[in-house]
Amino acid sequence: MGFLSPWFLAGLAAVGLPLWIHLLKKHKTDPRFFPSLMLFEKRETSSVKHRRLDHILLFILRTAMIVLLALLFANPFINRTVAPGQGNHMTLVAVDNSFSMRAGNKLQQAKDEAQSVLNGVKPGTKVQVIALGSQVQTLTQPTSDLSEARAAVNSIQPSDGRSSYGELARYTRTLAESVKTPIEMDLVSDLQKTSMPPGFADLRLDQSTTLVTHQIGQPSANYTVENVVAPRRVYDPKHVRLQAVIAGFDAPGAKKTVTLLLNGKSLQTKTVDVPENGRAQVEFLGLDAPYGFSRGEVKIDSSDALAADDHFLFAVERTDPRKVLFVDDGRKPLGQLYFRVALDASPDAAFSMEANHPEQAAGQQLSHFAMVVLNDLGSMPPGFEDSLKKYVSGGGSVLIALGPASAAMPRVPVLDESIQASSYAGREGERFFTVSEIDTGHPVMRSVERFDGVKFYQAIKVTPAKSKVLARLNDGTPLVLERQIGEGKVLVFASTFDKLANDLPLHAAWVPFVQQSAAYLGGGGPEQPVNLAVDSYVELRSGDAKGSAAEVLGPDGKRLLTLEEAANAKNFAVRSEGFFELKAASGRQSLIAAHADRRESDLAVIPKETLDLWKATGESDQNAGGGQGSGDQSDRKPWGLWPILLLLLLLVALAESVVANGYLRPQVEEEKTKRKAA
Repeated sequence: MGFLSPWFLAGLAAVGLPLWIHLLKKHKTDPRFFPSLMLFEKRETSSVKHRRLDHILLFILRTAMIVLLALLFANPFINRTVAPGQGNHMTLVAVDNSFSMRAGNKLQQAKDEAQSVLNGVKPGTKVQVIALGSQVQTLTQPTSDLSEARAAVNSIQPSDGRSSYGELARYTRTLAESVKTPIEMDLVSDLQKTSMPPGFADLRLDQSTTLVTHQIGQPSANYTVENVVAPRRVYDPKHVRLQAVIAGFDAPGAKKTVTLLLNGKSLQTKTVDVPENGRAQVEFLGLDAPYGFSRGEVKIDSSDALAADDHFLFAVERTDPRKVLFVDDGRKPLGQLYFRVALDASPDAAFSMEANHPEQAAGQQLSHFAMVVLNDLGSMPPGFEDSLKKYVSGGGSVLIALGPASAAMPRVPVLDESIQASSYAGREGERFFTVSEIDTGHPVMRSVERFDGVKFYQAIKVTPAKSKVLARLNDGTPLVLERQIGEGKVLVFASTFDKLANDLPLHAAWVPFVQQSAAYLGGGGPEQPVNLAVDSYVELRSGDAKGSAAEVLGPDGKRLLTLEEAANAKNFAVRSEGFFELKAASGRQSLIAAHADRRESDLAVIPKETLDLWKATGESDQNAGGGQGSGDQSDRKPWGLWPILLLLLLLVALAESVVANGYLRPQVEEEKTKRKAA
């Protein structure tokens, strides 16, 4: 037992009031007149009689009134054990509509089971219906209208997302905090094991939540096209290699026919042996793709229940190598040579280089080039830098190499950073610089082996006030800097491309550095993958160019962005399988192929032991310690005693009124009698 407002118990001190009324009140008698008191003997009259309590019952009733009033304000309560299924509670019906529920007629079975759960709900009980995929979709608010809940269940459609029981548990914890009543969660699902979160703690339920699972279907063998590795772009169809992985989950070994299709046309067919519960790889050589974007597909012949994962979509673009404008004043021929060789080192070269003098480059239409390279320029033709800035703001990219000629300039062109001076390796020590810091997570700096063994004899010191430093020399000089301007990027290499200021072109890191820089900058920034899993995000704009509108067309050809989203949205979530046509704010167009997460193809269910542990997280600590299951779970709730105290107070007050009236009436009648006699 406890008190919600214990400070009101101080009111018990008021019990002295009836004590004062009954014991310490002044005793009064009516005086009597005599002619003379001489004949009376003087005596002392005892006052003990007047200090005794009179009207004992009335005193008890008045004291009880004060005690009950103080207790009523103190609001006492007791804890009562209540089963979660008893009293007021809410029923949460969670229907799994993830990709795996497309197997057979699982989703319809789940909806029928959910309707059966609703049929067992007592009238007046609040119900909420949600759909479970990668995110929790709320279909109704907590309502007592069962017809609304039934309509919500009927409206559930299959999705291509991956179910997440971690998201479901998080949602129920939030719901329990808001509704403040016990929750019975009925999970209608195939209870797929791969839907479990990495950490079991993410499954924790509130202590007022009871989990009831309704398993739909049974585990079955399933074959799937698990993955397809295809090039983003095709430059020479004869040099294309495409690989597909065929997997069997809980399935015996089988021979499968694998077909490669492009734009709905079958190009190649191969047969592969898939081992029991294993994987097999198929390789296709050559991809006769037309110019532009093409929609590819790899599929297998299968008769399992989940036919939706028997194919895998991918997107490719057939194009000519993109042009790179190399601006050089002719004084550094080795830099131009080394850069061209590195750019053409790939057997399927994605870029072709065109070299121009600065005066010629100033008259070029820069939008025709994927990237512009400035090779140690000492001066800029009039208007050329302004054209470059406009080109970069619109989504273009510039790679700048700094050398002795650039050291005479006050700042780096386009990058707009101050140039301090040239940094030469002194005669003391090793007489060269090495790279000491490098951002290996950046796309340009991957696979360069931290420039191991590369010697730098000269570098241009640049103050990075607005730029990000990707690599530094051991004397602290920034070697590689990057800055985003609008929708484009500027990358600066604070040394030359020849072998005079450094020996980088003579090392293995040179070719990866050039090719990765071109790949990173050639698409107007880091190119996002075009083959994505459902629930992935695609980037619509990388800068703050809100005036440039983006556009996304869904598999059915309809626009998926509102006018506000097209003007302001940074990214877009792919929620279904199919091909999406994307136009970014920079104007870059691409074709996105989305496929369901192949973890949904593994139909194995959660072990019973794991389910029991999950259900037990909703139990109170006392019940969990006693080893009781979720079916015996109970909860202790405070129960206020104020209704009982209020009723007792009213009864005591009524009794006090009756008793007081009985005691006082004879005194009033006696007074009247005395007055009449007088």
